[in-house]
Amino acid sequence: MGPVLEALGISLPLALGIAAAPWAIITLMILLLTPRAVSNAYAFLMGWFIGLMLVGIVVMNSPGLMNDSGEPSRLMGWIRLGMGIVFLVTSLFLFKKIPKGKDQQTMPKWIEKVDSFGIFHAWGLGFFHSTLNLKNSSMVVVGAASIARQGLTSWQELVVFLLFCVIASTGVMIPHIIFLLFRKNTELIFGKIKVWILKNRVLVLLLILIIFGGLSLYKG
Repeated sequence: MGPVLEALGISLPLALGIAAAPWAIITLMILLLTPRAVSNAYAFLMGWFIGLMLVGIVVMNSPGLMNDSGEPSRLMGWIRLGMGIVFLVTSLFLFKKIPKGKDQQTMPKWIEKVDSFGIFHAWGLGFFHSTLNLKNSSMVVVGAASIARQGLTSWQELVVFLLFCVIASTGVMIPHIIFLLFRKNTELIFGKIKVWILKNRVLVLLLILIIFGGLSLYKG
């Protein structure tokens, strides 16, 4: 269990970074207020989780990540270096979007249509947020690459990455848990959470990208 726990510990910060997914959390909260709340929520979570697994499996099975001696290859270093640069460059753009004073943060137009979505659209949204969102997909890539570089067996890698995906899904699971426990007050609770996210999402993402961008460059 030693190597497994070590690999999980190394990738844990990245999983937590993925879990802090503002738009994915807001999307799920809106889905949970639709007539098909439960089915839409499960479809979203399934799409999200499958997306994480797909990206990670592709990365961990990519040739060239490890050399013949079992050590991380130069390609592995370039992946981390590239992702670090992506994180830091993205943080520069986000810095300009930090709300000042009483600036109101608005939601994108596409999210206003979420309440009319069915299970197939909900599944697609979950898959989109975990695979095509730049921050999330980049962190999955770096996390999967970090696990692959530990020299684990195939089964150990699978176990670690499954745990990685579960931890990375905690952010989007929280609204569902709130819905199940406090169904009568769901709309009120979600409203307060949404206000906080809209107010602080840029700053939170900025800090995440700077921290993980710096770490990726350092370890690359």
